[in-house]
Amino acid sequence: MNGKDIIMNHTSTLTPFGLLGKTLGHSYSPQIHKALGNPDYVLYERASHELTDFLSQSELKGLNVTIPYKKDVMSACQTLSDAAKHIGAVNTMVRQADGSWYGHNTDYDGFIYMLERAGITVKDKNVVVLGDGATAHTIHVALTDLGAKEISHLSRKTAPFYSDAKSYGADADVLINATPVGTFPNCPDSLISLDDFPKLKGVADVIYNPYRTALLIEAEQRGIPYTDGLPMLVGQAVAAAKLFMQKEFPPEATEAIIRQMRHAQENIILIGMPGVGKTTIATALAERLQRPLIDCDDVFEERYCHPGEYIKTYGEAQFRKKETALLAELCKTTGAIIATGGGVVTQPVNYPILRQNGRIYWLRRPLEKLAVDGRPLSQGGVERLESLYTVREPLYEAFSQCSFDINDPDTGAAQIEEEYHAHFNS
Repeated sequence: MNGKDIIMNHTSTLTPFGLLGKTLGHSYSPQIHKALGNPDYVLYERASHELTDFLSQSELKGLNVTIPYKKDVMSACQTLSDAAKHIGAVNTMVRQADGSWYGHNTDYDGFIYMLERAGITVKDKNVVVLGDGATAHTIHVALTDLGAKEISHLSRKTAPFYSDAKSYGADADVLINATPVGTFPNCPDSLISLDDFPKLKGVADVIYNPYRTALLIEAEQRGIPYTDGLPMLVGQAVAAAKLFMQKEFPPEATEAIIRQMRHAQENIILIGMPGVGKTTIATALAERLQRPLIDCDDVFEERYCHPGEYIKTYGEAQFRKKETALLAELCKTTGAIIATGGGVVTQPVNYPILRQNGRIYWLRRPLEKLAVDGRPLSQGGVERLESLYTVREPLYEAFSQCSFDINDPDTGAAQIEEEYHAHFNS
């Protein structure tokens, strides 16, 4: 599912299908449509004054439309679906046999698919939606059609505001984030706390980068069913592809794409006591999986000095601040093998940073077998390590999704690789 996006501007020859927007940057859409059997799908960046001429090009057969043009293109569509009419926005345009454009809104389809896939029901439920923009309006129409009992929107600009979350959250059954707050690179930011939503039975976030926003991590920690926005993105793309290619796709096709993208993007993050072998195993995993390797201690040394020397000079508290700032930068990446320092678990703020794009593995080894050279916090023999481990063991347990007792690096790497593949195929 990897590959570079092709952005086509002002060329004499247009490909039949693509995504239209003003500033697109990276998009997963070409990858998804290629997986659905359509290689002729590219990104079209156009300024607003270019829309009329662009949409008149006969070579174009099907377009997805993103911000800020979802309302602008409606006037170019001779016919509209009921969903597009009710929502007041178009995100999918299909050329008809007579050359006219038909407009639909597949975000509507994708949102419903996202909820159903996560097992989140809204019928007869009180729903709070964060945001009041185009995406929030699409969601409102879908929620109405699904039979939601009451729908409230919190906004930054008009009442009720995000600061009113406690009043509206008291009886909320489902919470949906329809804003870009918390998306890459401003992650893991969040508008509200789930402390104000004590009765939630489901949380949905339309953001798909990072995999888990701060809102979803909070839901996960509370055991609340949740979903990110990738199923919505893939679901709407499948709905669009049905219109573009005039063919049906089985549910398995949608699920296969989601699994493939998840598998390719999720970081493998290693935590554990200093000297347990995180760097060695991370190196082996990077070679086995052909993924980039990020060793947080090595990056720290490149930026400042060896972590041990830094702690001796400035103290552990100052080191932890620098370490957290570095983690916040490094863990925004995807598809990497990341070896962390032994004490990252001592700072609760590090958990959402690691978890946003990562599956966290705790590596264990008998304390007497841990390497201690160059590790000032591990000095003092087994008694010192036991004292350190007593504090950190419950933290490692809380941070990790999986743990392994490590005997040798190759076996440890093989165990992690096997579990990682099995997780995405379950």
